[in-house]
Amino acid sequence: MQPPLFHRVVGEALSKLSAPIVAIHDVGEGKTWHGAATVEAGGSPLARLVSAIVGFPPTAESVPLAVEMAPQGDGERWVRDFGGASLSSYIIPGPTPGTIEETMSGVTVCSRLNVKDGGLRHVPIGVRLLGIPLPRVVWPTLDVREDADGETYRYSVAIHLWGMLLVRYAGHLETRERHDV
Repeated sequence: MQPPLFHRVVGEALSKLSAPIVAIHDVGEGKTWHGAATVEAGGSPLARLVSAIVGFPPTAESVPLAVEMAPQGDGERWVRDFGGASLSSYIIPGPTPGTIEETMSGVTVCSRLNVKDGGLRHVPIGVRLLGIPLPRVVWPTLDVREDADGETYRYSVAIHLWGMLLVRYAGHLETRERHDV
């Protein structure tokens, strides 16, 4: 069995990541992580349209979050459940070392994974709609960060289009092993 996707893409820089980030991306045969998220959905007509097409979650304060990750082909399928609102994506290695491509509802974003201060930043370097490369002027602005606080994995995702908020969510996933007594 090959190493998990993010471990392959990050390569030697994996040793510079905080332990909870490494643990979250150690998908193995498949894992489900639990935590919470605060979600802010954009209110503009464009944001509501994009959210309806892509399936972004609605605004919620401290909603339970489950993230199911499973290997699929050369990549991974992620299903995020924000208290009953599901958001699914497929992630594969990108075209150049250190990159990934994540596809959601026909939109594919290619991002470079930058390791800094024990955290991980996703820096967009390309966007396609239904396989067609888009000019930079129509790319969404993405701010995706992964960090850690002790044994807790923390994440934040903000997506804007032409300055308008489409969705922002942030929170944590627990990486400690649970043992039923």
